[in-house]
Amino acid sequence: MAGSKRTHHVALVRDETVLVAGDGSLPSFVQDLADDAAPEPTAYATTLVGDGVHLAPVVVLPQEDDDVRPDRLHVLALRGAVPAGTSWRPVDDLAEPWRTPVRTALEEYAGDAPPRRPDWFRPGWHDRVETWVDGQLTATGRRRIGPLRTHRVWGISAVLEVPTDRGTLWFKACCDHFIAEAAIVHRLAARIGHLVPVLAGADDEAGWLLMEPLHGASDRDRAPGAVDVVAPLWAQAQIAALEWLDELRAAGCPERGLEAMLAAWHDVLATSPEMALLTDAERQELPTATARAEALVREFWGCGIPDTLSHGDLHPGNVAYDEREVRIFDWTDACVSHPFLDGSHLARVLDWYGTGEGEAERVMQAHARPWREAFPQADVDHALELAPLADLVFQTVTFAHIAAASEDGSGDFTGTVARLTSALLDVVR
Repeated sequence: MAGSKRTHHVALVRDETVLVAGDGSLPSFVQDLADDAAPEPTAYATTLVGDGVHLAPVVVLPQEDDDVRPDRLHVLALRGAVPAGTSWRPVDDLAEPWRTPVRTALEEYAGDAPPRRPDWFRPGWHDRVETWVDGQLTATGRRRIGPLRTHRVWGISAVLEVPTDRGTLWFKACCDHFIAEAAIVHRLAARIGHLVPVLAGADDEAGWLLMEPLHGASDRDRAPGAVDVVAPLWAQAQIAALEWLDELRAAGCPERGLEAMLAAWHDVLATSPEMALLTDAERQELPTATARAEALVREFWGCGIPDTLSHGDLHPGNVAYDEREVRIFDWTDACVSHPFLDGSHLARVLDWYGTGEGEAERVMQAHARPWREAFPQADVDHALELAPLADLVFQTVTFAHIAAASEDGSGDFTGTVARLTSALLDVVR
C-alpha cells in the first residue's frame, strides 16, 4: 500500500445537522502513520472542530484503488457548546461517500445498535461514566474540572483522560469480551500493587477502571532498560501468584492451559474465515503441520513449569518505566496459562522493534532465571526453545476470539489469524 499518509474526515453532528467547512465538505486531517509522536486519531478527531464523542466506530470509506489507503470517517455527537462561527447543514445534504455512513450511524445510535457494539457508542454512556468518576473522586478528595477527554476509543476498549484539580487520571472500559479486566486488576492491585497501575477506583461489574497516571508508558518517554527490569520482576510475581490463582479465577481470569488452548486452536483452524486467506499450498500442509505443532506444544507444557498468571500480551508497549518504578498495564488478555508465553512474547516483540543483537535472548533468559531457581528439576532450556511456537498458537487463539467478539465489519485485526498461521507453518516445516 503506497505512502504513510491517511486522511480522516470528521462529521460532528447536532440533532439532524452536521458541521461543515465553507465548501460544504467535512473537516478533515491527515495522519502520518510513520510519526509515532502523532496524536491518536480518535482523540484528535474529538477536538478538531468542537467537543464531541464518537457515536459509532470509525468508518473505513470505500476505496477502489488497492494502492491507496482508504480514508476514515469519524461520526461524533456534539457534547459541548456549539463552536462559534461554524456552519451546519442537514445531514442528508452531505455528499457521498459521507452521507450514507453518517445517516446510518445516527440511526443506529438512536435505535437498535448492531450486535456486539460497545456501550461507549450508545447515548448517555459518557454521562454515566462522569457520574461514577465524580463519586470516586469525591472519596479521594478530588474533583473533576472538565469533561472526559478521549484518548482512544475502538471496538475493544475506551480510554479517556479525566482532568482533575490534582492532575489527570485515566479511565478505561472494556468490551464484553474483556470485561473481567477491571476485576482482575482490582485483585492484582491488592497482591502485586507495585507492578500494576495505581487504582483510584474500580467497578468490577461494569468493567471500569480509574487509574493514576503512568510514568514512562509511551515509546517516547519510556526509560531505557524497561524490559530488562520488568522480565525478572514479572517472573517473580508469576511464581508468587501460584499461591492465589483461585482469587484470579473467581475474578474471571480465564483458563488457557494446554488442553483449553489446543481445543480452542483446533476450533479456530476449523472455523476461522481467515483460513481462506492462506495459499493453496499452506492449506494442503496445514493438517500435517497442525499435528506436528500440537506434539511440540505438548512437549513445551511437559517441561515441568506450572501454569500461573499470564499477562497474555506482554511487550514493551505495555510496560511503563521511568527509572524509578516499573508497572505493567493493559491486562485485557490476562489468563492462567504457561508463564513462558509471556517471556517469549516479550522477546519476539523486541525483535519486531528492531533492537540490538542478542537483546531478545537476554530478556527471555532473564525472565526464565527465577523459574530455574524455583523449579530446578524443570527442563527450562527445552521449554525456552519451544516457547515461540507455543506463543504463536496462543496468539492465534487470542486474535480469533477478539475477531469473533467484535462487531461485524470492524476489521481491526483482519488478516492476523492468517498471518500467525503462516508463521507457524514456517516454524514447523
